[in-house]
Amino acid sequence: MEKQTFGKIKKILSVLLLVFFVIYVGATSASATHVKGSHSYQLGYNVGVKVGYEDGYEDGDKDCRKYGQQGVLQKIPEPTSNAGWSVNYREGYREGFKNGYIVGYNNGRYGCLKKQ
Repeated sequence: MEKQTFGKIKKILSVLLLVFFVIYVGATSASATHVKGSHSYQLGYNVGVKVGYEDGYEDGDKDCRKYGQQGVLQKIPEPTSNAGWSVNYREGYREGFKNGYIVGYNNGRYGCLKKQ
């Protein structure tokens, strides 16, 4: 009698363990949809680089005319984002904006300093 009860408990626990494992694997793969290689991430990144470069170039040129050779870039501004964008697009845009802003800022300052 004890063997039958122990056998039932053993089967129930193994089924529960299997169910939890399947749920864990499903949740892990669902959270991995936030991928840098996705199409929407790349689109957002490309647009962010373009907008960031334009903003950075403008700010770099302005800072050069105002401060000369002194380095004044303290903080990269946060890009504005639309609530309707997907998570991947928004992350790509944010990353691209930062990278484009730095390059644009440096090019704007360098171009202005070259003229002086």
